[in-house]
Amino acid sequence: MTRNAIPLVVCAVALAACSTHGGNNDSGASPAAVSSTLPPGGVYKGTLKGSSTEATLLMLFDGTAYLFYGSAGGPRLAGVAVATGGTQTGNGRFVSNSAFDYRVGRPPAMPAVFSADFSHAPAVDGAVTGKDGGAGLAFTASVLPMLDVAPSRANAGGLYSGRGMSVDGTTQTRITVAGDGYLAGTTNLGCIFKGTVAPHEGANAYDISVTFGPAPCPLPDATVTGNAVLDSARLMIALPAPDRANVFLFDGRK
Repeated sequence: MTRNAIPLVVCAVALAACSTHGGNNDSGASPAAVSSTLPPGGVYKGTLKGSSTEATLLMLFDGTAYLFYGSAGGPRLAGVAVATGGTQTGNGRFVSNSAFDYRVGRPPAMPAVFSADFSHAPAVDGAVTGKDGGAGLAFTASVLPMLDVAPSRANAGGLYSGRGMSVDGTTQTRITVAGDGYLAGTTNLGCIFKGTVAPHEGANAYDISVTFGPAPCPLPDATVTGNAVLDSARLMIALPAPDRANVFLFDGRK
């Protein structure tokens, strides 16, 4: 849950700074250079730096991170950056060199470095920087108190209407989540997909698995997994393709 985000940051820093010899640093290395295997977990909300564009950061304990970001001048999502395999150092800095920035309607996915600084928790600053020199994103956010509620299948249940997106474009999409966690969706182009929703342990997020039908589905005949954030009545889902070349991004409300 997000109430755990601050303590976990402190815990991760403390663990990284200690050795097995009662806290003595026998190696002579700076504690700040020691990597922790426990990146912070939680949901943070803020903006892209230099603008009022909304940004929502989801951090999971396994080194996975999502940055959902909006379009300039509007509440709709314009893309998502997804990081995997990230680590955090003793000074509170999280880095993943295995990230992709997916911008709606703007192929291809951009390989990126995803970084975030949690040393001033509950505030966080970060950036998504293109490895090929493409334009990056900088963001600032803080823990989102309104999400300080344990996720559950019952809370996620409902009919959501909104947009299904990928780097190839956008389609109107409806998703129904049943009380038992079953998910079913359709798009106005005729795509049908189904899957499951389950609370993600330890963070205010959901684990999503979806199997798409054939074209015109955005990820034809693929089974994909990812995560979602439920912000009051708004559901944001990111499901990277198995080869990470594309993503299914959903932004809808019930």
